[in-house]
Amino acid sequence: MARTETYDDTVKPRKGLSLAKGPVAIIGIASLVFGVLGFIFANQSFTFDVPDGTVNGSTFLGVEGNGWTWLAFAAAGLLLLLGSPIHWGAKSMAFIVGVVMIVGALIALSDGTDILGIIATNNWTKLIMGAMGAALVVLAMMPRVGRRRGGAPMATRHDRDELEHDRDRGRFDRDRETTPNGRATAGHGTLEDRR
Repeated sequence: MARTETYDDTVKPRKGLSLAKGPVAIIGIASLVFGVLGFIFANQSFTFDVPDGTVNGSTFLGVEGNGWTWLAFAAAGLLLLLGSPIHWGAKSMAFIVGVVMIVGALIALSDGTDILGIIATNNWTKLIMGAMGAALVVLAMMPRVGRRRGGAPMATRHDRDELEHDRDRGRFDRDRETTPNGRATAGHGTLEDRR
């Protein structure tokens, strides 16, 4: 015979729809494809002149880049795709990659035509990196929507019924024992000194 008190047939509460997972995955796919196609059709050179040298590359769809530029876009896209299946993973990766892209765009703005002599950039590269970073930081702040009220269900029906019974008794009610003379007495708990 099966025990029904150990089985809980209630529906688990919905955690809500993530507003971050889908857009982060789309940006990740776009960045990965852009990085791979840029590497195939544009400059594939991995030369660098650290820290203050000038690095130039060829353009792909108006964006200047060398091998490091396309690798950065592809790696950012891959990280975003790997983080996008889980809500907190999508938000974490979006924030990390977004901050890195914004910092890269700011360094490129101050450095001129490259990022620290490694990643070749032009104005379009800076614009795309900055816009992508800003969008990802905004997406990192997106919540879940449509969450049901209430907590998770109890482990068993017995536990749930016991909690409802405790709620119905009131805050200061105590289990009262009745003595043979008909008077109710309150239990004193485990700290009773009378023997």
